[in-house]
Amino acid sequence: MIKHGFQKVFGTDTNPNAIIGLTEFMGNTKLSRKIDLDFSHLFGKFQKQTELIVFNPPWLPKSHNSDKIDEAIYYDKNLFPDFFTEAKKRLLPEGKLGLIFSNIAQITNVTKAHPIEDELNKQDRFVLEKCFKKTVKLASTKTTRDQHWRENEEVELWILTNK
Repeated sequence: MIKHGFQKVFGTDTNPNAIIGLTEFMGNTKLSRKIDLDFSHLFGKFQKQTELIVFNPPWLPKSHNSDKIDEAIYYDKNLFPDFFTEAKKRLLPEGKLGLIFSNIAQITNVTKAHPIEDELNKQDRFVLEKCFKKTVKLASTKTTRDQHWRENEEVELWILTNK
């Protein structure tokens, strides 16, 4: 985002390794003065309204008790409602939300629900501007895991605007 002209980027993550790794990578460079990080859930300490919010959430609904490391893969039932509620407060009127997601839960029959589609259909907060979809590359032929579903997997980039 800095490479594309943003003057200041605020980032959060619930994985301390992500925060530590990026902090170490930036060191005492110009990036470290332009990127502010917080080890926290969703928006953390950042309250200021902004023109762009980017969210790369977990792609599978939580179906069992899991530990902290599983938060990168599985989301609980409150993650998306909490995110959209808080994003609405922090997004400037002309702002945009960018969400990276996948249809993996639907094509593997984990759930029929799609949390972004649910937000657009059931709430009155955001409007779909664009949705880009890209097919995922097939799994390596060296794997022994059954990944026949990969041919139907799409990674999605959703762009939403305030209603």
